[in-house]
Formats: sequence, C-alpha cells, structure tokens
Amino acid sequence: MKISIRSFVLALAFLVLPTSVMAQNSEHDAVDQTMKKMMRAFETGDANLAFEVLRKDGVVLGYSTSKGQVVAQTAEEWAKGFQGKPADDEAQRKRSYEIVDVTEHAAVVKVTLDYPAWKGLDYLALSKIDGKWMIVSKSWSGQRKP
Repeated sequence: MKISIRSFVLALAFLVLPTSVMAQNSEHDAVDQTMKKMMRAFETGDANLAFEVLRKDGVVLGYSTSKGQVVAQTAEEWAKGFQGKPADDEAQRKRSYEIVDVTEHAAVVKVTLDYPAWKGLDYLALSKIDGKWMIVSKSWSGQRKP
C-alpha cells in the first residue's frame, strides 16, 4: 500500500509541476514582450509607444550627481524626453535588459544603458494590472561619460 500512495504522490507532483512551470514561463514571456515594446520606444523616441507599457502615473527616481540630489518625477514627466524620433546618436547606443524576477503579479527588470555620453542602469518594477504587464516605476543610476 505504501508504494502505491508514494507512486500516486510522485505522479501528481509530475502533473502539477509542469503546469506551474508553464504558468511561470508564460508570465516571463509576457514580461519579455512588454520589455521589447519599451526597448522599441527607446529606439524610436516614441512616447506613445512607451505609454502602451508604462503607466503615466508611474514613478521615476534617481540620484543626479550633477544636481547633487535625488530627482523624482512621474513617468509622464520623464517621457517628455522622448522626441518622437530616434536620437541622433541612436546607432551608437546600446541597451540590454535582464528579467530578474517574475511572480504572478510583479516583476523586476534590470536595464543596462551604454550611450556615447551616458552609462547607466535602470531597475524597472512591473505589475500585472487588469491582466496586462505595466511598468509602474523606474529607479535609475548612471553618470555622464567624459
């Protein structure tokens, strides 16, 4: 009898585990799609595209070495820097991202920026809101290149 109960528990674990992993992979893929859209917004300078995945009431926060203070603004204010066209030096800009963690309703993504005049890191917090992954905050650090 012990063997049959043990076999049943093991079989059940093998049935449930793939479902959990598949759900996790599905959320990871959805976060990845959100980030691909955000990267396209950076590349094209398109704030409207960014707002498809970025909440306007989101928070952007970072320490400005030039101002010597923490700078905080809404995502809507931050996105005013999008010019509606690619940056003049877009071909020399490098961006990459790493999805650090994904849960059922929250995710964290690390974005590495290497521009001709700037090198920095962004940490993006995403929330799944009404079934859609949205960037709700951005914490940045970086410095101008000499």
